[in-house]
Amino acid sequence: MALEIERRFLVRKDIRHLCRDGISIVQGYLPRDGDNTVRVRLISDATAGDTATLTIKSRKSGASREELEYPLGSDFARQLLRHSCAGHLIRKTRYRHDQDGLCWEIDVFEGENAGLVIAEVELSDPEQIVPLPEWIGAEVTSLRAYSNSSLSRCPIRGWASAA
Repeated sequence: MALEIERRFLVRKDIRHLCRDGISIVQGYLPRDGDNTVRVRLISDATAGDTATLTIKSRKSGASREELEYPLGSDFARQLLRHSCAGHLIRKTRYRHDQDGLCWEIDVFEGENAGLVIAEVELSDPEQIVPLPEWIGAEVTSLRAYSNSSLSRCPIRGWASAA
């Protein structure tokens, strides 16, 4: 089982002009049973075509969690997304930006989460020092509401009405 160590931040300004071409991502979550999250993801890349994965993630401990990922056929992933995933589907475009020896992934959300932009950076160690670019805003690593699985159940469009 792989260990995923990542930190997540809100993005304060549009930096897409600095990034590599974006890939389109649609993902959904199978109904929960216990502490694990099971995600179905379909990636559409103009260069590489469509790829799909099923990912199982354990409960988060700080910036770390265990993760298993399995390839899926694109057609099967589409069926799961259409018929089996609970909540709303997450739709976003992911851009990549290299800075200070780190690869930042910037997710620009669409649909019910439009307006939300989150940057995440994967680390090799939970104590790794991360030089924060000037376009980075508040850290949301530990805020469950900003996890993709939470955003699929409670999109930001509904946050104002819930307050």
